[in-house]
Amino acid sequence: PIEVYSPEVYSADNQNWSISQSKNDFIYVANNKGLLEFNGETWQLYDSPNGKMRSVNVIDNYIYTGSYREFGYWQRNEFGVLFYTSLSTSLDIEFLEDEEFWNIIQMDEYILFQSLKRIYIYNKKDNVYSIIDSETPIHKIFKVDESIYFQKLKDGIYKIENGASELISNDEIIRNNKIVNIF
Repeated sequence: PIEVYSPEVYSADNQNWSISQSKNDFIYVANNKGLLEFNGETWQLYDSPNGKMRSVNVIDNYIYTGSYREFGYWQRNEFGVLFYTSLSTSLDIEFLEDEEFWNIIQMDEYILFQSLKRIYIYNKKDNVYSIIDSETPIHKIFKVDESIYFQKLKDGIYKIENGASELISNDEIIRNNKIVNIF
């Protein structure tokens, strides 16, 4: 069966950008007003720390989110309520103008936060980060087996190897078309 939930039911905005599910089957949604949590029966809205929330990914016991010039994670406190920790603030990151985070992917001990011009590679073990820049838009990052790929529009497909981008193909078809998925 399919159940439809309207903004009036979940008490948030009508734009939902990303969705993820936890091991305990809770659903998390990146909404214009914040992080929506659905336990199968009731909805809870947690206000966005900085503008419209664009991405969410549940990894282990952390709920990573990305929004306007901000990314971090949510955890439960001793009362079962989610609280937010800003990685952007703790790492003292200087963002690009109007930067928003559209995708979040895990690779081993790394969490990758992707905006339209950068990929931030956060090492959660050492609490450090590095950046992959792009002069042209990056619309999405893809995890295939144990590798991360992305397209620099009008440039080519790249693979992240040892924290750096490596050109895989700059065929004319790839340069002139937007890649929507890689398998």
